[in-house]
Amino acid sequence: MAVRWGGASPEHLDACVVALGEIEAVDRTGEVIGRRELEEELGLSYVDPDLDVLLGWEGERVVAWGSVVCIPSARQRRVMLEGAVVPDRRRTGLGAELLAWQMARGAEVAAGRGPDAPGWLEVSASTGDVAREALFAAQGFTPLRYYLEMRRPLTDVPAFELPDGEVRIEPFDFVHDDALRLVHNEAFRDHFASSELDEETWQTWVTGDHQFRADCSFIAFAGDEIVGYAINAIHPDDWPALGFTEGWTHQLGVRRPWRGRGLARSLLRATATAFVGEGLDYAALDVDAENPTGALGLYESEGYRRDKTRVAWSRAV
Repeated sequence: MAVRWGGASPEHLDACVVALGEIEAVDRTGEVIGRRELEEELGLSYVDPDLDVLLGWEGERVVAWGSVVCIPSARQRRVMLEGAVVPDRRRTGLGAELLAWQMARGAEVAAGRGPDAPGWLEVSASTGDVAREALFAAQGFTPLRYYLEMRRPLTDVPAFELPDGEVRIEPFDFVHDDALRLVHNEAFRDHFASSELDEETWQTWVTGDHQFRADCSFIAFAGDEIVGYAINAIHPDDWPALGFTEGWTHQLGVRRPWRGRGLARSLLRATATAFVGEGLDYAALDVDAENPTGALGLYESEGYRRDKTRVAWSRAV
């Protein structure tokens, strides 16, 4: 049956969720994408469902999907290409066709953001995914960065201690939401490919994400100044395939003048204590293997161990 290609609209999302479920059952990334996640992405002002999303249909079935997303940033034009083909239609050329469209559309998006900032197309694959690696390499992509998924069991969690009398750690409160966004942008300015998140992106994918847990997240203060934070979420839809329960730390940051004092460790322990209170088995996070702050060593010292590794591949535009 010939595949017909087209953009996305709300009435297509249930068929997309079915396809994504088929893909996850084989690829086992540990991330289940549901209708609500799709609605959140398609609702962003800088994502055009007709131009930036492509669905491949066989009859009433979605057999391939792809997206092109570039978070607005004055520092860079990082165009993220995500997509997959359902398992029983792989090795038929659909993946190559999909990637060719993504590359063309990604170049258009990057050009629309201006030529001055560095620009690249970015795809990703788990280590050992030979088919994707071969496809990416054939199209001129090269490995760019390695991201480690790490977990620690929530047993024997040490009590967290504040680094000194100046600092206090409080549960997240939305009254500080936008101030925290600005602190996050500052704290991650020295991290590779970090975008300065605008209000829309922050309120959609960070504290506005429907799986964000304010009651398990923390802000560290020195006086009235925010000096660190841990933004945490719980994704119960992922648990059946994983075979255990877990909570995720998606953003952990400390402002530069406050680094090296044990504050990140205290925030990790506060997070672990909150997850224990939820009855979870593990705490999870991921980290750039080349993180400049020494985060990998900190995580390992707190009992986190490496699980999966995701490789980001890039091609300049």
